[in-house]
Amino acid sequence: MSAIRVIMLLLVMFLVACTNRSTPTTDLTNRQWQLIELEGQPPLPLEQALSMAFDSTGRISGFAGCNSFSGDYHINGTTITLSNVAMTLIACADDAVTSQEMMFHQALQAVTQYELDAGTLTLRDENGAVRLRFQAF
Repeated sequence: MSAIRVIMLLLVMFLVACTNRSTPTTDLTNRQWQLIELEGQPPLPLEQALSMAFDSTGRISGFAGCNSFSGDYHINGTTITLSNVAMTLIACADDAVTSQEMMFHQALQAVTQYELDAGTLTLRDENGAVRLRFQAF
């Protein structure tokens, strides 16, 4: 095989690999997201809202009620995978906030699909059930 054909083949393979690579959606990463629904209910009113942000390198971070969290995300079409999600270990003073924070963390772990619509981010589980809904702010 001639050197030109080898180079062309490598170039085509590189382009295909780049095209299939999942990159974060700009609408997702250029915003802060405030939780407006958790498991079908509005979140408890707190001094600091529950929130999440997606950066352009595949990292998430946010506030869950008493604790901050961070982790990784990967997007492929409308599929989203959240992984390595870890929280700080600050004890909540209120049992209701502790329960909400646990629900929030469990919902994050169950998320497999996302949908963006007019400044609203909806995160669903594998059955299509809405687990979390956020509003851009």
